[in-house]
Amino acid sequence: MLSNWFLEHWVLFAIFSVVSFIASLAGTTMLLMSLPADYFKTEERIRRIKNPVIRVCLSFLKNLFGGLLVVIGILLSLPGVPGQGILTILAGLIISDFPGKRRLERRLVRVPVVLSAANQIRSRFKRPPLMLDD
Repeated sequence: MLSNWFLEHWVLFAIFSVVSFIASLAGTTMLLMSLPADYFKTEERIRRIKNPVIRVCLSFLKNLFGGLLVVIGILLSLPGVPGQGILTILAGLIISDFPGKRRLERRLVRVPVVLSAANQIRSRFKRPPLMLDD
């Protein structure tokens, strides 16, 4: 039944694949370029927005967008779907805010393939490599 749906809607699936591939490349590249090199070393958080109502609304939108990126990253990690799955998941985690986020980010970026891919992207745009705690 599901395979019939894919056969009937292969154009939609192809469009989704192309759009998600381009969006994941552009989004993760922009996010990785904007991160400071010591992002994974520092613990402190700086609150730039003082108004609590605006801060809560923006935090909700950030978490919604970050969760969406995590879901898209999981989909991009499936076999046959082109895109930067793990880096998109990392981007979603960086954008969102939840307890244990920093520990999960650090665990994910310590995977040699992920760190290497992130630093290759940063080097193309003449950004220093990401530094990790020892």
